[in-house]
Amino acid sequence: MNANALRIWGIAVSGALMAAAVAIAAQPESTPANIGAFETAQAQTQAEPLSFIVRFRGTGPIARSQAQAARGETQAAQRQVEIQLVRQTDFAGLCFDRFTVGGAEIVLRTCDAIAASERAALQQRWLTRLRAMRSVAYADANANASRTAPG
Repeated sequence: MNANALRIWGIAVSGALMAAAVAIAAQPESTPANIGAFETAQAQTQAEPLSFIVRFRGTGPIARSQAQAARGETQAAQRQVEIQLVRQTDFAGLCFDRFTVGGAEIVLRTCDAIAASERAALQQRWLTRLRAMRSVAYADANANASRTAPG
């Protein structure tokens, strides 16, 4: 290849690259609407359900289900707890999460995710409600381990 052909190719390639750079620079920047959508999506990922460890007492249907889980019949007990949570209006907004080891307690969670800004107030309201119920021996907030924690 001779020097003139090489020079012409160099000029053509350089021109094409400069045209592409100008076209990219002429693109509109991110609009605030796009940034707002990102912030909304980020806030939604920070929303999580609250959960509570609850021990029931007495002979009510949830206490009987808890005893059934302690005997190892967790699936049938879970179905009964889920039915009672829907049936009893005092528990509206709470869903069954799991039984603790040995079925000694039930972990209930809010059915909906709760934004970080509302968590403390809603947690206190639920604890007050749960502790005021005759059938509840005790209720406490369940400290969840972070799912994104390294380890």
